[in-house]
Amino acid sequence: MTVPAVTFHEYAAICAGIYNAAASCVAGFSRHSPLDQRLSGFQGAVYRRATGGSFEWVVAVAGTQPTDTGGADVIADAGFGGPAPGLLHPVLAVVAAAGSALLWHQISCAEDMVRGAQAAMGRQGRLTITGHSLGGGISQIVSARMGIPAVAISAPAVTAVPTVRSSWERTRSPITCLKVRNDPINATGVVGNLLGRVVPLDSPRTGGAAHSIDQTLAELAPSGPFSGLGARDPFAA
Repeated sequence: MTVPAVTFHEYAAICAGIYNAAASCVAGFSRHSPLDQRLSGFQGAVYRRATGGSFEWVVAVAGTQPTDTGGADVIADAGFGGPAPGLLHPVLAVVAAAGSALLWHQISCAEDMVRGAQAAMGRQGRLTITGHSLGGGISQIVSARMGIPAVAISAPAVTAVPTVRSSWERTRSPITCLKVRNDPINATGVVGNLLGRVVPLDSPRTGGAAHSIDQTLAELAPSGPFSGLGARDPFAA
C-alpha cells in the first residue's frame, strides 16, 4: 500500500512542535516517545501517524535554544565550522573543540533515536528525520551516515564537518533542504554546503525573522503565501 507523502508544511509543523514539550500531537502525528532532552542541548522525539493501514514515522530534532542547558546549543553550532585552524586564537580553539564535541554528541543522540524508531516500527511504514536550524544540520548528517531520508529547514551547511561529505557520497540518502531567502543561518559556500537537493522559499523576511520556524510554518500553511510549496512532497522531483 502506498503511504501518502508528508508535505513541506507538515514537516515544518513537526519542526516547530519539537520545541514545545507540551505538544504531544502535531500535524496529525502523535509523539511516540517522550521528549528526550539532554544536558548537551540535544532535544528530540519520535512522531508517528497512522496512514491507510501503515505508519509514517518521523524523528524530529530541535534547533538552537540559547537559554537552555547553559548555551550548549550555541557552542554545538560552532562544530559546523569544522576543525579549527592551527593558528586560531587559543580561546577560539577551545570553543571550536568544544563545539565539535557537543555537535557529535548530539548527532549520536539523534542516531540512537533513529535506531530506537527503527526497532519500534519494524516493517510498519516509513521513517524520515527532520529538523530546523541546528536540528536541520544534525538531520543532514544523520541521514548521510545512516542512509535515511531527511528534510532540513533553515539549516546550516554541513560539509565542513569531518567525514560528512564522504558519508553522503557512500549512502546518497535522499535529503531535501528548504532554504529561506535571506536567512543567515543557511548561507552556503562560506563554510561548506548543504547536502542533497535545495528548495528555495522566496520569502521577503530578513534577519532573525527569516530564520523563524513559526513564520516559515505560517507561510507554508494553506492560507499562506507559499501554500503551493507547503502542499508538496519534499522528495518529489
